[in-house]
Amino acid sequence: MKVLIVDDNPSCLELSKTFLEVFHDIPSDTVDSAKEALKMLEKDSYDVIVSDYDMPFMNGITFLRTIRDKRINIPFILFTGFGEEIMYRAIENGANSFLQKTGDSKTQYSELSKRIWQIVNSSTGPIRAEIK
Repeated sequence: MKVLIVDDNPSCLELSKTFLEVFHDIPSDTVDSAKEALKMLEKDSYDVIVSDYDMPFMNGITFLRTIRDKRINIPFILFTGFGEEIMYRAIENGANSFLQKTGDSKTQYSELSKRIWQIVNSSTGPIRAEIK
């Protein structure tokens, strides 16, 4: 399994990669923009995309719509500090799951890894979104 993490915040990228790889045995690549993510998707394959929402030039939902328009059907988790309105927009646009960032890194990355494993091991529709 391999995950692509997209976030414009370098510390979030590093923290995400560390938590997923070291504590949850989930290999990942990181990029700091949706534009870079699109380039990565052209040359590598991924089992899940985890993307922030609030990024310059192309937000997470625009990125999601772009990959869906290109018929890229890789499962997509929107992982953001924004709440309910963004969650609904993400699910409407084809996200498989939504997870709101919280202050507790251990809890949020445990939940993120759980969602990743659920999506990879399931061929069903969207995983129930939770707002904390």
